[in-house]
Amino acid sequence: MELIIHQRDDISLVALVGRLDAGGVEEMEQPFGEATTARGLPTVVDMSGITFMSSLGIGFLFTNTKKLKKAGCKLVLLKPQGMVEAVLRTSKMDKVMPIFHELDEAIRAVGGDPTIGAAASSAEADSAVAEPATAAAPSDAPDNILKLTIKNEMSELEGLYSTMNQFLARHQVPYRSGYAVNLAVEELVVNVIRYAYVDDDEHPIDIGFGVIEEQIILEIRDSGRPFDPREAPSPDHDADDPDVGGLGLALVLDMVDALTYRRENEKNHLQVCIGIRADESGELWGAVNDGATAGGEQ
Repeated sequence: MELIIHQRDDISLVALVGRLDAGGVEEMEQPFGEATTARGLPTVVDMSGITFMSSLGIGFLFTNTKKLKKAGCKLVLLKPQGMVEAVLRTSKMDKVMPIFHELDEAIRAVGGDPTIGAAASSAEADSAVAEPATAAAPSDAPDNILKLTIKNEMSELEGLYSTMNQFLARHQVPYRSGYAVNLAVEELVVNVIRYAYVDDDEHPIDIGFGVIEEQIILEIRDSGRPFDPREAPSPDHDADDPDVGGLGLALVLDMVDALTYRRENEKNHLQVCIGIRADESGELWGAVNDGATAGGEQ
């Protein structure tokens, strides 16, 4: 993740670049807070460089929005792209974090002066890609199948995403389908890592991907406590002060074609089916995911 700070005295104007997922939130929590809520000024967050956002990313922005609201300040979002904007609108978070596509309009909305220039300075965190937690499928496995095993540790996610997205790019998966796979893995696997086990021991989580005919099949197996995501309560999107708890699973169920669960041999077995449908734009997930830049005007 990268945080770009535009130096101004009237408002906080920052840009986020990269994946605003579990790892991105952890990386950005302190520097973002120092650049925005700690200043106690109205805030514009340029989202044009965000290629993926999970419910944790939405919750991160929402938490900072509430902090600024207590200080009498607004937070608005600028230029979220593609599915990032779609999940914000689906979750109705655009009601509490309004979306603008023109910088001048966003600055005016928070009470800033759009005629003031912004000199950008960037504070970039380390962006090295971790080695995959495990190797891909054995060499004699079919090219359309990928099998991985990770430990129940958050540090395993970066390697998982790297291997998974290389697999999706190799199969030229359309943008929306690739986003849906990433969202399902982020929400379901993070849920297992954080909540499935009652001890602090190391446990394996088996994850499989298959590109079969016109579908991507995702399978997740763990030995944690029984949990059927389909039975999780849905968040109240229409509440005046919405709760982001349960938002991730609700987004997954809204975006995928099918999700099935069974408990067998003391293990949870999840299977998710995501249709491979070409986007109108013709964009592929690999191209969009690799081409993140911050496009905010100055």
